[in-house]
Amino acid sequence: MRKIIAALAFSAVLTACGYVDKYEEGVADYEPTYCYAALGGGVECYREPIAGEDRRLVNYYGKHPSRFDAPAKPAPAQYQAPPMVNAWVKDPEPVVRVLPKGDLADRPWLASGYQEPVAREASPVATQALLRQAHEHLSRSIQQDSQDKLNGLNGSAGEDAPPFR
Repeated sequence: MRKIIAALAFSAVLTACGYVDKYEEGVADYEPTYCYAALGGGVECYREPIAGEDRRLVNYYGKHPSRFDAPAKPAPAQYQAPPMVNAWVKDPEPVVRVLPKGDLADRPWLASGYQEPVAREASPVATQALLRQAHEHLSRSIQQDSQDKLNGLNGSAGEDAPPFR
């Protein structure tokens, strides 16, 4: 019985000293390089394997990554709330502006002393005048367009023109 146990222990030790697979046997003497898949389809290579990134491993040269010991886990962080205060001050929000460059003559709003113009209040009389002017312009435009289409139909009666719609 002792001989069987000794033979099994000896074979287990020899197996542990061997290669993990045939690939490792072929690349064991190469300079160690461990390549991992990165975002965007790229590959990042390192001189030592990264613990816990076995699923991203693309290829390796040198020893198999399982032969390296994983680093010890760090102690959990001890979070604490900041001390209580009786008052606080909020800074004003910054105003985002484009940094002016060159001649500002065509862009006065970027100059340092620029004051934004104040909009005037709309009067009902001005609003009615604007609407009346727009109505007259549109009416004239529609009437002219209709007259042009009608003249086109009368003049092209013998031709293969598309029907008026």
